[in-house]
Amino acid sequence: MQQSKQLRIIGFITLIVVIALVGTIVLKTKGIMLEAETSSSRTIEKTKVTILTSDVVADQSWGSLAYKGQLKIEEQFPVNVTLYSEVNTEKLMFQTIKKAIQDGSKLIIGHGREFSEVFATSALTNPDVRFVTIHGTAKYPNQTVYTFDQGEIEYFAGLAAALKTKTNRVGVINPTKSGDEYPEFETGLAYYKPEVSIYTKVVGSRDDGKKAVELMKELLAEGVDVIYSKGNSYNRDVIDLAKKENVYVIGYLDDQSYMGKEHVLTSVMNDVSQTYVAIMNDFFSEKGMNSGKVILNESHGVYSLAPFGPMFTEKEIQFIKKEMKKYDRRELMFP
Repeated sequence: MQQSKQLRIIGFITLIVVIALVGTIVLKTKGIMLEAETSSSRTIEKTKVTILTSDVVADQSWGSLAYKGQLKIEEQFPVNVTLYSEVNTEKLMFQTIKKAIQDGSKLIIGHGREFSEVFATSALTNPDVRFVTIHGTAKYPNQTVYTFDQGEIEYFAGLAAALKTKTNRVGVINPTKSGDEYPEFETGLAYYKPEVSIYTKVVGSRDDGKKAVELMKELLAEGVDVIYSKGNSYNRDVIDLAKKENVYVIGYLDDQSYMGKEHVLTSVMNDVSQTYVAIMNDFFSEKGMNSGKVILNESHGVYSLAPFGPMFTEKEIQFIKKEMKKYDRRELMFP
């Protein structure tokens, strides 16, 4: 009798445990299903963003920076991004913008100033879409330009060149501009070594390595021994020739010392992909995105100076850093 009672108690306890386990499993299953539904809902609610670049998306290209920007904002923000490359004619620009709007894009980003005029026309007829360009101009309330001037670090790239030129002849190889747009390199160079002569060449492209090498040979014939090469793809060709001719180069966009450690003094690093993060921060902010021009600075992570190469002495490096700190404290002003 006692044994039968014990068995009933054990059975009752077992039943309670089973019910509790089943209940727990059901609740967890419902939680997982609810989380999946919420996740699915979040996916549906993602903002559609379109990025346009006139360049190819390839290693070291201007277009590759648009792709890097896409990856960053997809990781950090609730967006679905479509990137169109080689959108390099006005007709193709308008066609791609029309498709992006039909697909529901609320934000269209042009990777370069060349989209400014087309965006102005499209902004006028699509007031509910935000049009953004990296550099360029903005005419209407739903247009914004994000731009930056890495000039303040170019002063000290000029100082680096001043410390290492022996011939007092320094060259600049620009992709499309004459050099007047970013004069700080030349200003810094003249400030620290007034006797230096500056020679400027324009490639007419960001990617034409053959033309860049031809122009570099002209600079070398003039006695230039330090070159600030402001290209994208063509910098590899410039640095390869620098190694053969035993001259120095200041790189551009990223830390290019890996191409020639003994010949790259430093690099003016320009992380354009961080511009996309700044754009999305503003787009999703409570205040929203401003119209007109937004100027980014060093705090946005869009530019910095790469570490100095092994050709500099520790004393020279400390001098450059000291000058940079003086500038930050506004104890140093360039003319």
